[in-house]
Amino acid sequence: MSALTSVDTASGAVHGGVSLVLGAMPRGAEPESHWAAGPWCFVGEEDFFPDWEDRFVFAPEPLRDLKVLERTAKEAQALCVDSLPALAARLCPHSAELPSPYWETLLTPWAIDVAKQIVERWQRVKAMTEAWGHLPLRVPLLPENCTFSFHGEHDFTLHGALGQTFNHWLLSRLLEAHWPRAWQKKMLPPLSEAYGDEAPADLKSRLRQWARRTQLRLLFPRLKGMSIRQALRFSLSLVHVSDGPDRSQPLAETYGSRATGVRADLPLDPLPLFLAALPQSLARLRHPERLKKHLFPPCLRVASVAAYEDAAYRQRLAVWRAHGNRLMYVQHGGNYGQVRVTCDTALVEYSQHAFGTWGWSEHAGSRGNFIPLPYPQIARIAGRWHGKNGRHLLFVGTEMPAYGYRLDAHPTPLQMIQYREDKQWFFEALGRSLQSRAFYRPYFDVPGALQDATWLLPRFPRVRLSTGPLTPQMLACRLLVLDHHGTTMLEALAANVPTVMFWTREAWPLTPESEALLDVLARAGIWFGTAEEAAAKVNQVWEDPVSWWRSAAVQAARRTYCALQAMMVKGSENPYWTQTLTKL
Repeated sequence: MSALTSVDTASGAVHGGVSLVLGAMPRGAEPESHWAAGPWCFVGEEDFFPDWEDRFVFAPEPLRDLKVLERTAKEAQALCVDSLPALAARLCPHSAELPSPYWETLLTPWAIDVAKQIVERWQRVKAMTEAWGHLPLRVPLLPENCTFSFHGEHDFTLHGALGQTFNHWLLSRLLEAHWPRAWQKKMLPPLSEAYGDEAPADLKSRLRQWARRTQLRLLFPRLKGMSIRQALRFSLSLVHVSDGPDRSQPLAETYGSRATGVRADLPLDPLPLFLAALPQSLARLRHPERLKKHLFPPCLRVASVAAYEDAAYRQRLAVWRAHGNRLMYVQHGGNYGQVRVTCDTALVEYSQHAFGTWGWSEHAGSRGNFIPLPYPQIARIAGRWHGKNGRHLLFVGTEMPAYGYRLDAHPTPLQMIQYREDKQWFFEALGRSLQSRAFYRPYFDVPGALQDATWLLPRFPRVRLSTGPLTPQMLACRLLVLDHHGTTMLEALAANVPTVMFWTREAWPLTPESEALLDVLARAGIWFGTAEEAAAKVNQVWEDPVSWWRSAAVQAARRTYCALQAMMVKGSENPYWTQTLTKL
C-alpha cells in the first residue's frame, strides 16, 4: 500500500489542494492531487494508471476488524427488516392488510442487498471523515436528483451494488449528511441511468425462459447439479402435510433492531436510498387484496435460489408463505457453513422452515434448521478424477470485486489487491518450466471488479488462459491449484483431484469449525498460508502428484473435510432425499 496513506494523512500534510475521489478517478490524476475512496476508483481505468495500487492514497478500510464486520452485518439485517413495512406501504396502499410473511418473502432478498450497500458505505464514510475530516479536501459529489432504473434485482446487484455511478451517488448522500466543516463540496451535474432489458427478443430465449418458469412451479424445482427427473421425484415426496411445529423465523422477532438492539445509526432517512434502488420487476407487481391462512394443514415446498433475482417467482413463494405454508432452501455452492460472517443468507434462506446442507449441521453465529444431505452436484463427480497422465496444471481464481458488496467474511476491497498480487507471487515462485504447463482460470467478467486475466497473463506469457466448461478441465488436469475456498474446492476434494490450496487466513475468516478443518488440510500439506509455500509444494509433487495425493495422511484429511462439507454416501443419494422430504 502507498506510503502516503500512513505518512501524509497522519501528519495532516495536504499541499496545493487535494481532491477526494468517490467515483471514477479522472484521467491524468496524480497521487499528490487526488486521493481515492477505494480501489473502485480505478475500475475500468487500470490501464491509465500504472501501479495505482502502490502510488495512490486510499481511505481507511473499516471492515478489516472481524468484530466490526460482524456488527455491521447485523446492522444491515436490522435495517432491512425495520424498513420492510415502509417499503411495503410504498408498493401497495393496502400493505397492512397482507400478512408479514408475504412481505418478508417478497421484499427481503432485494432489501437486504440494498441494506448491505447502505451500511457498508456508511462505515466507509465514518472512517473517511474520522481520519481526514480535519483536512481541507475538495470532494466532487453527485446531486440528490440523479435517477437510476434497474429492470430486475440482478441488474441492481451488477450495476447498483457494483456500479460506479450508483455507489458515487450513495456515498454522496451519506457523506453530505455527515459533512466535515473543513471539506469543500463540488457538485457535479445530475445523471440518469437505466439498466437491464425488458424481455428476451429471440424465440430460443423466450422458450428457455418459459421452461425455466414452468419448472419453478414444481414443489421441488430443478436445482443446480440436479436432473429434472430428480426434481420430479423429490416433488412427489413433498405431496404431504408438513407435520410438527413451524421452524420458520419471524424476521422482526429475530433480526430486527428491537430484537437485537443493533441499529445502523444512519445520518439520514434510508427510505429514499431504498427507493432509488427499487427495480421495475418489484415496482410493477400487483398485490392480492387479502391473503389468509388456509384452514387445512400446512405443506412444504423447496425454493430455488432464483428467488433472489426473479420477483414474479418470489411473489408466488410469498403467497405460499402467507397461506401458512412452509419453505425450504438448499445449499447451492461453497461458503455456506464456512464463512465467519454471513448477512443475506441468514435472513433469506436460513430463516425458513428447513435448510439442506452439503454435510454440515452448524454455522457458528447463525440460526437455522440445518439438515445434512448428499448433494447430487457432488455425487455426480465423486472420485471421477482421471488426470493421472495429464500434462497441465490448472489454477482457478475467484471474483475480485472492488466494492464490499457482499458484507460477509470475504477479503475487503483493499485486501483484494493483495489477493491479486498473490497470484503473481505464486507464478514467480513456480518457475518458468511449470509456468509453461499452467492454465489460469479467471472468474466471470462482472462490473466493478479488478482486472483478472488481463492483469496476470501479460506478466507470465508462458501461462495460458483456461476457457470453456470448468469441470471437465478440473477432472482431467494433472494438478489443481486454488487460491480461495468455495464450490470448486469442495468439488475437487469430492472428485479426488490432487489439489494444492493457499490463501491468507485473515482475509478469509472462517467459523471455528471450518478453521479446524483447514488445520487438518494444512497438516496434510494440502493447504498453505502463502503463495510461495504453495508453489514450493507444487514443485515438490509435480513429477508424481498421484503418490503424494493417495498417501494415507492426505486421503484421511480429504475424507475428514468432505464428511462435513462435501458429504458423500454409498449408492444413490436419492433415498436420502426422499426419506428426508417425506418427514418434513
